[in-house]
Amino acid sequence: MRRTTRSRTPYQDGYYQDSFLSSPAQQMYVPKKRRSPILPLVLVTLCLCVVGIGGFLLLGGQSSDSRPDDQGRQDPQNQQLLISDVVDPSSGSSSSGLFSNKLAGSTETVDENGIVHGTTPSGINYVVRGRGELAYQSDRVTLAAIGDQIVSEDCLNLASRNYQESGNGNGYDFAPWYQEIGPYCRQFDLRFVNPETVTCDPDVQTPTGWPSFISPDSAVDNLADQGFNIFNFASNHVYDWGTDAIERTHREEFSKYPQVTIVGSYLSEEDAQTVQMIERNGITFAFLAYTYADNTYYTDYHDMPNYYYDRPFDYETIQADVTRAREVADVVIVCMHWGTEYVSEPNAQQYQWAEYLADMDVDLVIGTHAHIMQPVKYVTGPETGNTIPVVFGLSDVVSGWTITDTILSAVFTCDFVPQADGTITVENLVWHPTIEWSDGGQVYVRFLSGMSEAEINANTRTPDVSDDYTYLSNMVYGLIQEIEVDW
Repeated sequence: MRRTTRSRTPYQDGYYQDSFLSSPAQQMYVPKKRRSPILPLVLVTLCLCVVGIGGFLLLGGQSSDSRPDDQGRQDPQNQQLLISDVVDPSSGSSSSGLFSNKLAGSTETVDENGIVHGTTPSGINYVVRGRGELAYQSDRVTLAAIGDQIVSEDCLNLASRNYQESGNGNGYDFAPWYQEIGPYCRQFDLRFVNPETVTCDPDVQTPTGWPSFISPDSAVDNLADQGFNIFNFASNHVYDWGTDAIERTHREEFSKYPQVTIVGSYLSEEDAQTVQMIERNGITFAFLAYTYADNTYYTDYHDMPNYYYDRPFDYETIQADVTRAREVADVVIVCMHWGTEYVSEPNAQQYQWAEYLADMDVDLVIGTHAHIMQPVKYVTGPETGNTIPVVFGLSDVVSGWTITDTILSAVFTCDFVPQADGTITVENLVWHPTIEWSDGGQVYVRFLSGMSEAEINANTRTPDVSDDYTYLSNMVYGLIQEIEVDW
């Protein structure tokens, strides 16, 4: 069943204790972007282009309200907008994607993978993946986000069993976990996940779980195969195996997937200051990511070797990064690795940073780390009065654990909708609760909305709960009260 809940004020629960915290906005508030002064000119140009090229941009008659499954998605090479009709690519100068023209006058090059590398007249470096690609729907760009993939010892044992059952010998297979949620997420344009840990070649090093996590390369390979195109790599486990493992993960694993945007961990400060963007329907989306701490440098992030291997919660760093992103991107999305582990209520640090990011005028905050569901709330910045949606915690989408709170998670979805007045609104925020499930056979992630009460209660992965349906219902609806819940 699909149920929409009414909003409540967090003061009812007594967890706004600090004096610097301001009251949340009303549920129906939809934050808007600043108006682009050149939008009318761009729209006129677009209209002329459409008239000139006839029905080419109709994508074979796809309706604006349809979401094709992965089988029906067109090859990106066949979805290119006619950027050449707006700007001559041979000139080496950009007039940006077709929405805000923020990149006007920039100098750009395109590498062998079709990725745009540019520098603005003011000296901001940026990368654009998907230049000219269309979204699944003509009137909006959609996002799906899932939480942490924690490759624990339990998870490794299950992945090894999956691989052996396939008859391939020894290895690790993570694909079965995603057999239900993978195809669903591929229906969205922007697909976010938190891989959490560095990786290794199992033939060279043995993967391990807690306390020093290192996942087999296949854990990331599967996420790329599933179609996720944004990886958050700012976490408290990035330094678990030192700087060599960080560099190896970037150079030997992430480099295999140039179309995936990696944020939160970089190989140099120059890379960290380069704004990473994805473009759909001419709208540019910048992604940034930060972590509250690292387990190796837990007491003081200033002891980290640098601020680029694992981007920390540093005010000057975040302010500079967001300012750069705001200058070149139409939408700025920030991932925060934060929260008190196994506690569903956000802590004071989370609210403080959420308010700071609202004052910085970001569009959406996605939270990871706590290993348990946390609420989605509209948070208002005390300095500017700007209000933004904050997903405080998505929990662990995959962990292999058998503690109910830690295997209950969600797919969070929303739409970014351009308006006639040049603003972009964040709309249709929905929480799709999921859980790692098994009837004694293969373990995989299932939507609660797709199961009967009997199926939910039959889950063998929840030995700590006797009445799963009632427990999960209380947990989900007790936390998610400001956006729609799909269950």
